Amino acid sequence: MPHVKPWLTLAEWGKKYGDISHIEVLGQHIIVLNSTKTAMEMLDKKSSMYSDRPVFPMAELVGWKDTLALLPYDDHLRWNRKNFHRVVGSPTAVKVYHPIEQIETHRFLKRVLAEPGELMGHIRQYGYS
Repeated sequence: MPHVKPWLTLAEWGKKYGDISHIEVLGQHIIVLNSTKTAMEMLDKKSSMYSDRPVFPMAELVGWKDTLALLPYDDHLRWNRKNFHRVVGSPTAVKVYHPIEQIETHRFLKRVLAEPGELMGHIRQYGYS
């Protein structure tokens, strides 16, 4: 993979090999689309065939394989995305959480006021809990 101005090399490959080029870098397959028409056909008209995510072995090892952003494109992803949107995907859905946010903000501010020297600890407590 070229390090300097890679788009120029990829455009040259497009002229030489056609609208679709393939390169494998460290075991990762990269498909290069060199025309808008081809990109539209592949990504719009056949999106379900090409809309998957790369596999991250480390994500599986640390227990993140079921994280929404790392799920493969399938029915399970669509179900999770639909439920995620239902719970936090609109201003109306998020309004349910406003009273809780307000209570927790007041608790945070009271702790900061009582112990201003422990600000980072308070942020950690409320940032990760």
